[in-house]
Amino acid sequence: MKERGLVLFLSLATLTADRFLKVLVEQPYFSSHFGWPLLAFERFHNLGIAFGIPVRASIAVPVALIFLAALAITIRGPRRIWLVPIFFGALSNIFDRATLGVTVDYLRILYSIINLADVLVAVGLLGLVFSKD
Repeated sequence: MKERGLVLFLSLATLTADRFLKVLVEQPYFSSHFGWPLLAFERFHNLGIAFGIPVRASIAVPVALIFLAALAITIRGPRRIWLVPIFFGALSNIFDRATLGVTVDYLRILYSIINLADVLVAVGLLGLVFSKD
């Protein structure tokens, strides 16, 4: 039970930080690049989905919602807790797509630019893969 509470709390905290940082980097006073060459805050409007594959928001949003519904229906038992970070991360990026037409990425790590919502989805997927039934 403690693990469930921790996953929920950390997911909610990360979602809150992600939304805050997205608002921050969209401000006109934000420098487009702040940090070092391989680790920095850098605003990037991602028109694509994973790995920059170009997909319009009018297609990406409904497909993502169907995928989330399918996960909710098929995953059962204790592993279901790992849906929380997946849902929180996906919903943050879906909100961007629905309101802005793009996903706001802001964290440059090496040669990629991601956001904390992407991290939530990745952690949730790893939790699903490596958790015991």
